[in-house]
Amino acid sequence: MSRQSRIAKARKVLNQRRNAQSIISPFAKFFKQQTTGGVLLLTFSIIAIAAANLPWLRWLHDFWDKDLTLAFNFVTSYLPLRTVKEWVNSGLMAIFFFFIALELKREIVIDQSSSRNILLPIFAAIGGAIVPAAIYLFVNGGVAAPGSSGWGTTSTTGIALTICILSLLKSRVPLAIKVFFMSVAIMDTLLTVVVMSVLYPSHAIYFGFLIAAAAVVGVLMLLNRFRVNYAFPYFALGILLWFLVLRSGIHATVAGIALALTIPSSIKINQVRFYARSKFMLEKFKKAYNSATPLLRNEREQEQIVNLQREINKATPLILRTESALYAWVHFCIMPIFALANIGITINSAAVGMLTSATAVGIFLGLVLGKPIGITLMSFIAVKFKLAFLPEKTRWIEILGVGMLAGMGFSMSFFADTIAFYSGDMVDLQNLGKLVILISTLFSAICGYLLLTVACKKNASHAS
Repeated sequence: MSRQSRIAKARKVLNQRRNAQSIISPFAKFFKQQTTGGVLLLTFSIIAIAAANLPWLRWLHDFWDKDLTLAFNFVTSYLPLRTVKEWVNSGLMAIFFFFIALELKREIVIDQSSSRNILLPIFAAIGGAIVPAAIYLFVNGGVAAPGSSGWGTTSTTGIALTICILSLLKSRVPLAIKVFFMSVAIMDTLLTVVVMSVLYPSHAIYFGFLIAAAAVVGVLMLLNRFRVNYAFPYFALGILLWFLVLRSGIHATVAGIALALTIPSSIKINQVRFYARSKFMLEKFKKAYNSATPLLRNEREQEQIVNLQREINKATPLILRTESALYAWVHFCIMPIFALANIGITINSAAVGMLTSATAVGIFLGLVLGKPIGITLMSFIAVKFKLAFLPEKTRWIEILGVGMLAGMGFSMSFFADTIAFYSGDMVDLQNLGKLVILISTLFSAICGYLLLTVACKKNASHAS
């Protein structure tokens, strides 16, 4: 083959690669964007609502209530799960809460150099959970009143859609505000779900299974204590823990949270040794390189790549590897499936007629007023008594704006709604709760966005 023909062939291959890259690149960028999960969640939520109200899509709405007992008889004979929706809410959502508990633990580990960095989101999360619940219970006549279990729908924060709103403001919102919101949203959601899972079990509590679950957690803590940085023992015991918690009567999402707290966030490695070994392997890779031999055929090159990957895994905490592996599955698979299974709101005259009921008013006021009041007030108290301090370049109006956006309960409030109004005689309340959550989310999104827009403009004018 002549030199000219080789050059022509190389150019052809290069052009093919460029064309392929031009097709793949937009999709790669799309899935890398932080807001993509929120967009997918909103899209599938619209599909779920349409399925609940359009006759020709009713099959999709009814699918989640199908009985899986016969199809999975060898499993369901030991588990209190009977429908597709129950498998989603107790199985996939356990993975979701495992993931967000990992995120929370990572944030705490990063900020452990200053306890005050951690304390402000903790105080804000407590306020963002307690004040909305108190408003709901006050409107509904106390804890003994019918429908009082709905307090949990007001105490959680939807993360994905709120990130979408914050992303619309782009760099005008300080990064510290976004980190603050993420910490508060994760903390108050985990707090609410754990409390609700204990207070409103799916069936009678079996203490034998709880004791066994506690023993498994003890073993997981020992693995963490001895810095076992391999995934298999944690996840094998995690499946056992999920089974025991589910059988105990407490909601299975608690197992995911407990497992996440035992995943190692540190490693036992010498940085100098890691650098020296990596450099040594790269030198061996360089010596093994042969332009005439493709990488797949060069066993010496492959050996060094495998060795280098092994060293990198040793140098990467298991919490980071796990979070990275789960990110796409959680945002692009689990949450859309959850939306299809749970956000099917039936909009009819009965639901609209109940919008003035105590349950509806309590949810609306809890989310729209309780969230901003609770988050801002508790943050102010913590700063006033010097227990914490505001993030750098942050003002109180921005904290209030974040509190308003936290009223976008959406997916997490829908999930709390399914726990609160679980029994069959509360189907109407469950549907009403979802409708009010949707209305509250839209209202909070508009108010929070407008307030932060004004605050950001004033901040920009002062800076100039």
